[in-house]
Amino acid sequence: MREITYAELRDRFAPCALHETGEGYAPVPVSERLAQAIWFDQRLQREKLQTADGQRVRVVSPGWWNLEAGPDFRRAVIAFEDGAPQLGDVEVHLRANDWHQHGHDGDPLYNNVLLHVALWHSGGERPATTANGRAISRLVMSDQLDAPLEQLYDSIEPADYPYDLDSHVGRCEARLRTLPAETVVALLDEAGLDRLRAKARRMTRWIQRHGVEQALYAGVMEALGYKHNKEPMRLLAARLPVARLRELPATQAQAFLLGVAGFLPERTVAASDAATRRHVKALWEVWWKARDEFEGKTLVRDVWRMAGLRPANFPWRRLAAVAQLLATHWELWPKIESALTAKREAQRAARLEALFADVEDPYWSRRYSFASKSQPKAERLIGEARARDIVINVVLPVAIAQAKLLERPALAEAAEKIFVSYPATEPNALARFTAHRLFGQRPPRGIRTAARQQGLLQIFHDFCLSDRSGCAQCRFPELVAQFAARE
Repeated sequence: MREITYAELRDRFAPCALHETGEGYAPVPVSERLAQAIWFDQRLQREKLQTADGQRVRVVSPGWWNLEAGPDFRRAVIAFEDGAPQLGDVEVHLRANDWHQHGHDGDPLYNNVLLHVALWHSGGERPATTANGRAISRLVMSDQLDAPLEQLYDSIEPADYPYDLDSHVGRCEARLRTLPAETVVALLDEAGLDRLRAKARRMTRWIQRHGVEQALYAGVMEALGYKHNKEPMRLLAARLPVARLRELPATQAQAFLLGVAGFLPERTVAASDAATRRHVKALWEVWWKARDEFEGKTLVRDVWRMAGLRPANFPWRRLAAVAQLLATHWELWPKIESALTAKREAQRAARLEALFADVEDPYWSRRYSFASKSQPKAERLIGEARARDIVINVVLPVAIAQAKLLERPALAEAAEKIFVSYPATEPNALARFTAHRLFGQRPPRGIRTAARQQGLLQIFHDFCLSDRSGCAQCRFPELVAQFAARE
């Protein structure tokens, strides 16, 4: 029996289709990534664009390529007929019916989609609708391309998208390219410090309302929720404050956290793992006595988002880390103050990071869930990258806020000094997007610091996020010119 080839399996299972180009041509494998690149580059007859039901379409901006869960392009700006431009998302597929085949009609992440773009018709296709019942216009590209598909296939390298190419930079890129590197990094440093001080003002309000330890606790909880679960972690911190937990042993604190979060399994869990049965029993011995105290405060499971999470980042592991922090490291503020005033400046950042980087739990360090098997190698509950993120986004802003409330400017100065010299964390999608808009493939040397990375995020929120003109009316280039003239 002939063995099936990789190419045959790819054509069966990968998100691509075969398009016959005509006699004498080989079939061209067209991937969904290629369709996304065609939309991103607007390789369309832009003056004649129409939806499948005949509405005229004007694309002011195709949107920002989204590399995370949800629609393919965020914050596109599109006008229908003679209406005003609208801001929303765009989803791109190969075939029109893929909207329903992929389950987007029932997924709230797609509720803000303005336009469903497909490369081809499907035949008997159904209208696209969102989970909240809104109808979405559909644009089919195959008969509106600005060149034959096989020509686009030959000229576009999908692997280069969205960042390994010089197109799609902002108007500011040409201006920034003419400036000395030291002027550009000075601009990013100032934007980063502006962002840090704004976070400190927010933390000031938290400290004034609830005290410095609760502010630190809520900030750490929020940071451990990362982008997917910030809101439920913040809500959990409010419903189960640090004052209720910090005198408890780690197992008892973990039982409270998992119980209020809604993550405790049934106490009669039929696990094949004896260690899991023992751990669940120990948690329930605590929780059944205390759960009446938290009646009406327990979170429902739907508030937590699990899709797209690495197992190591599951929220129950993060909550186990918090329970260990409460048992071993709180009170936090005296330790932070001690690190900031250490005689050797080189040790200050490392001491702050060490407060969070070495957290272990006898059960969760080797497991990802109550149902998973014990892993042969223990994994830290808070890795180095997340510990660094907590220092940048929580500890330093709280330190500046508390230092100003205590009228101790030297502490605030020490925190800002750490921030300016601190290494960058792994860049998120927004930082990468903004860096590409500002610099294309030629970022200035020395950009990889926390302050400059935060500066990119501040510029994104100040300018890119509010721009609805496809960059045409953005005033950031004017800011760049005046900043350069100041130097």
